[in-house]
This record gives sequence, structure tokens and C-alpha cells, in this order.
Amino acid sequence: MTDHISDIKGWFELAVPTPTDKNRAVQLGVHFEEVGEMLQTLPTHHPCLRDDLADVANGYKKRHEVNGEDVDRIELRDALCDQIVTAVGVAHMFGMDIEGALAEVTRSNYSKFVDGKPVFDANGKIAKPPSYSKPNLEQFV
Repeated sequence: MTDHISDIKGWFELAVPTPTDKNRAVQLGVHFEEVGEMLQTLPTHHPCLRDDLADVANGYKKRHEVNGEDVDRIELRDALCDQIVTAVGVAHMFGMDIEGALAEVTRSNYSKFVDGKPVFDANGKIAKPPSYSKPNLEQFV
């Protein structure tokens, strides 16, 4: 699992070598967006919560900046580690090969690069150029 996290971290280091306040906000927005998408997959998903998360995600991606100096980095790191652990736990509880899936998502993410560099959309999110290859995750369920 450590190798997969290192691969993902390396991708981000190539994509955004020197993160700005705006980059931090966009990444938080993308993270909230993914949590909303997870909720949508559940049979008893809560549309109001998903909509609220979508609003929060869009707010971060479009309007906010997050000053890295104003963040309690110890508590943030604790929360992020707990999210990684619980995400692996959810995958385990549903019988998913999370390590294989992470490797496939990382492969797909690298296909977003054009000539070794990321392409960003108007909101600062990494775009999906014509070279993008969607991850094939069926084999990991």
C-alpha cells in the first residue's frame, strides 16, 4: 500500500510542484466532491447531504483560497490519515481490491498529462485531455 501512496504523491508533485492557496482550495473541493459521489452510490444515499457537499466542493474549487499557514496541520494530518484508513476499511468490507484499484487509478491519472505536464481547467482542476484513459476498475470489485 505504501508504494501506491508514494505513486499518488509523486503524481501530485509532478502536477503541482509548488501548491498555492488556490491549489489547496481546489484539492479540498475535489475531495469533498468525491465524498459526495461515494454517498450517491449507497442505496440509502441522502440527496440533501450530497447536494450540500456538491455546494461545498464547488465553493472551494471556484471561489475559495486556503492559506496553508491558517490550518492546524497536525489535526489535518490526523484527519487525512484516518480518512485513508477508513477508506481502505470500507473497500475491505465490500470485498474490493483497493491496492489494485489504486494502481489503476494512478495509471489513469498519468494519462491526463500532455507531454509530461498537467493541463488545468478554468477552476484549476486537472483536466482530462484527449489522451485521458479512464480507469478500468471492474476487475477490482
